[in-house]
Parts: sequence; structure tokens; C-alpha cells
Amino acid sequence: MRTGIIDAYGNYEDVLRDIRRFTSLAHGSDVLTKILLGNYALLDRGRPLEDLRNSIFRTALSRNSRCPLCERAQVCALDHFLPKNHFPEYSILADNLIPVCERCNRLKGDECDTVDGLLMFHAYFDEFPDIEILFAEVNVDNVVSIRYSLHPSDEIDNFTFERVKKQFKILGLFDFYQMEAVAELTDQIDLYDETYDSFGDSGLWSTLGALARGAERKGINHWKAALYRALSRNAEFCSGGYRKLLATPMN
Repeated sequence: MRTGIIDAYGNYEDVLRDIRRFTSLAHGSDVLTKILLGNYALLDRGRPLEDLRNSIFRTALSRNSRCPLCERAQVCALDHFLPKNHFPEYSILADNLIPVCERCNRLKGDECDTVDGLLMFHAYFDEFPDIEILFAEVNVDNVVSIRYSLHPSDEIDNFTFERVKKQFKILGLFDFYQMEAVAELTDQIDLYDETYDSFGDSGLWSTLGALARGAERKGINHWKAALYRALSRNAEFCSGGYRKLLATPMN
């Protein structure tokens, strides 16, 4: 099967483009599936492909070891983008092994839509949309509340937007980003207080806008960029409503 596996490696990007046209090389053969799955153990410490595993993890250093799926947690596991249980021929293909965090690795699991072709975004071969589609809604009432949501854009085709929605659903990113936003705002409360006391609501508005622009360097749809855009657009928050962070837990 060596020639077939090498051919499959060459077809990898084609599979990503339209998985509906492909089936596994090992389809229908439990014996071949078992053999190919066994290759993954070669990446373990002290095994022949240990250096390959280490080099893949080193690629995460360029992202400060942040998980490319949630953009927050530290990487600690290798995810098979095309799950090895579905496509065992890619069990040790470096292009198919993505350094991710434990949470995202667990939630993604064996997700592989071969019917509709709605794959999640590949950290090496796909670019997340560079059009604003992730929004944070800030409500300042008795409490400060944050809610994330996705909104389609005429500049993004429906197939791509459906992939984005799928990624958020599989990884539970709305709730995850909400919790991260709570921690972010709590950590920054002293900055808001000092800025407002010194420069008023216009100063806080300016500071939040600068924080939004800084976060957008990580991507316009980064959770922190969406958060600070929403805060800078919320007049009530900027005019002193942020102080409700001090008195009442957020949700």
C-alpha cells in the first residue's frame, strides 16, 4: 500500500477542498485501518518519529503557543484535522497534525462532515474570514453582560459562513469567549477607572478604541477585538457604566 499512501498524501489538499469526492484508502478494510492507525504510536517519545512530533509543536511557538482553534489556551495535544479514525492514511502526515489545546482537541473529536463537506477551518490551509462577522453585545443594566454572536456579510459566501457557524458550535466558542471576556474586563477594571477619572468618558472611549485596534492585529474576528469594539461603541459603558463591574458579577 506504500504507493497508495504516498498518492493520498499528494491528494491531501484536494480532499480538504471537497471531501465529498473522497473515501479513505482503508475504507472497508479493518486490517489496513488497524495497521495505519498503529503508525501514530511512532510519534511517541523514544520512537522513530519523535523528532517529527517535536518539530510540529515547535510551529506553535510562532503563535506564542496559543491554540489556533480558540486563540486562547496553550497547545498541548496534536489534533488530526481529518480524524485518523475516518482517514487513517493521514495519521502521521504532518500537514494533518495541528497543535491545539486539550479543550479544543476533546470537543472537535472525530468531527468530519463527508456528506455536506462542511469542514472546520484548517490552521495551515485555510484563512478565517477577514470581514467582521463576530460581534459582542454589551448590555449595561443592573449588571454588565456580554453576549457573542455571528452575523453574515454580503462579502462572505454562504458556504464559508456555514463553516464558521459549525466551528463555533462544535467548539462552544460563544460561551467560551463570554467567559474570557468576563476575565478580561475584570482584569482591566483599574485601567478603566483611572482613565475615566483622568479624562472622562471621551478618554475611556479613546482607550477602548485603541485596545480594539490592537486586538485586531490578531484578526478582525478575534474575540478580544469584537469585545473592545463593542465596549467602545457603548455610550453607557464609557460614561461610567463600567463601574457596575465593581459591584455586580457579570454574565
